[in-house]
Amino acid sequence: MSWSIHHVNLEARDVRKAAAFYSAILGMAEADWVFPKTRGYLPGDPDKLALFGDGRQSHTGLHLIAPDPEFAEKNDLTHNPSVGGHVAIEVDDLQTVVHRLNAAGIRYSLTGEFAIPGMRHLYVEDPEGNLIEVNERLRG
Repeated sequence: MSWSIHHVNLEARDVRKAAAFYSAILGMAEADWVFPKTRGYLPGDPDKLALFGDGRQSHTGLHLIAPDPEFAEKNDLTHNPSVGGHVAIEVDDLQTVVHRLNAAGIRYSLTGEFAIPGMRHLYVEDPEGNLIEVNERLRG
């Protein structure tokens, strides 16, 4: 199965202060977040969410998000991707990952397209408790 790092999502208590750092110090350009029509609960206010695209694909690069303790509940998820940060790994066959997780008895949260246009997402903790997002492009 092929894979690549899609994005890194960092928790930012002050999204605008963190965004200013990445812009002014590292010279990164902030981009507009594009929401899918099937958007789940994801605050789009610039004080809550920022995107620094790397130019490879839509929404790849660095994401900054304000921690939201109710994020998981509002999206009917077991895992909360707004707290503690996570790395997102894009794969070409998410269903194979789902089958492997089920076979291993590992809990995960699976969504359809809700945060990034054209992608579905799965959230899972690795054995060390690190939250990982695994996603794939929707075919169709």
